[in-house]
Amino acid sequence: MNLQQFFSKQGYDISEKLNWEKYIDIWESWYKGKVRKFHNYYIYNGQRKVKMEKKSMQGAKKVAEDWADLLFNEKVTINLKNEADTKALNEILQQNNAEVIINKGVEKSFAIGTGSLVVSVQNIEQVENVLDVTNARVKLEFVECKKIIPLTWENGKIIECAFVTTKHKKGQTYIYIAMHVLNENKNYIIKNYMFKGKYSSFVEANEEEKEGFISEFDTLSNIPWFAIITPNICNNIDSETPFGLSVYANAIDTLKCLDNAYDGLDNETTIGRRRIFVSSEMLSYDDGEGKMVFDPNDISVYRMPQGFKKDNMIEHDDASLRTSSYIEAVNYQLNILSSKVGFGQERYKFDGQAIQTATGVISENSDMFRTIKKHEQVLKDSLITIVKAIAYASSAFSNTIIDSTEITIDFDDSIIEDRGAEKVRAMQEVSQNLRSKESYMINYRNLNEQQVKKELEKIQQEKMSNQEAFGFNKNIEEE
Repeated sequence: MNLQQFFSKQGYDISEKLNWEKYIDIWESWYKGKVRKFHNYYIYNGQRKVKMEKKSMQGAKKVAEDWADLLFNEKVTINLKNEADTKALNEILQQNNAEVIINKGVEKSFAIGTGSLVVSVQNIEQVENVLDVTNARVKLEFVECKKIIPLTWENGKIIECAFVTTKHKKGQTYIYIAMHVLNENKNYIIKNYMFKGKYSSFVEANEEEKEGFISEFDTLSNIPWFAIITPNICNNIDSETPFGLSVYANAIDTLKCLDNAYDGLDNETTIGRRRIFVSSEMLSYDDGEGKMVFDPNDISVYRMPQGFKKDNMIEHDDASLRTSSYIEAVNYQLNILSSKVGFGQERYKFDGQAIQTATGVISENSDMFRTIKKHEQVLKDSLITIVKAIAYASSAFSNTIIDSTEITIDFDDSIIEDRGAEKVRAMQEVSQNLRSKESYMINYRNLNEQQVKKELEKIQQEKMSNQEAFGFNKNIEEE
């Protein structure tokens, strides 16, 4: 049995995923940095083809990394209705190393076009159809595009989805399929399957191997336990597919030009030195030791055809290196790439050794500002969905109750605005009664209204305690 046959038996057609895999492979190869049909090539040296490998600037990887760092980093905060709930949520996120998982997930999703955060509950024991959640804990994972199989979707939004993962135990590969589907009550149930073998051919695991394995899990909720991550880009390849578009999907030609320019810079140094033109007689065996006069694999040596004059057995050119022109070409392509992937102009600059990233505050009118805000809209919805799933899973299937009725996500705007200078200005406005303390705490301390209320009460209590300590209240009463 293979994956297509398995899902066909379950009543699902996964041809959409199979048809989309060719694009996944293209974007993934550029993300890795070496595309076999592009970076491997030959140069003819007049005698034979010499195999070459084109240099890569890893432009696609750099773009995906930068988008992940801009959208989800250590400065992003998630707050719930009250401080206790926020603390409980953060403990679960820290236990799962969520900051790293989500950052890497955003990077891979923007590179390949689609990814998913998935919630599950570990260490649940099932005894006679009764779930024991004494030792249960909530787990957060990221599943990359190749392991995501949409089952039903509407208007581009995936409603039911399957996730295919593998584990290796004692030299055996096990395939796990988790299907998140809706039942007749519109609640999500998770159907789990365990096989052994390869994707192309596998068999069901035996009962001994499936010990402790829960085949079906009813979440008892309409909250999905998965959240799809995609760039906020309109799909111009197939508008009907639920899969997202790679952030550099429409910049492949630019990536090719960039690597051509970068490889040309390297070749200019390698073979741009004095090129030697050699008569064919000079590339024959000598009469003594039977060795070639020149190495036939040396691409700096070009064999001239028969009939070349013997008084010109060896000649060379005397051209100077054109490195500055190639560096200019690299920077030109970097500028195009920056614009194509949504960073605007002059995000990257090549100094002759490495790519330098522009730093500093950007304008709110810039292309980069608008693109960041656009991507944040989709990412925010995904994060809210997964926070709701974590809070519900923790409340229903573990010992920690978390209220997720109010979720606030504050993204990092430090690159968009000088937060330090703006914070100082806001403090001055508060001292001059031009801004409320509540507004300051919400905008610059990332507190919600209930947290602000508690904080102001504490400040007032401390203020009263200090007055009593210095006897101000006593003096007022005596007067």
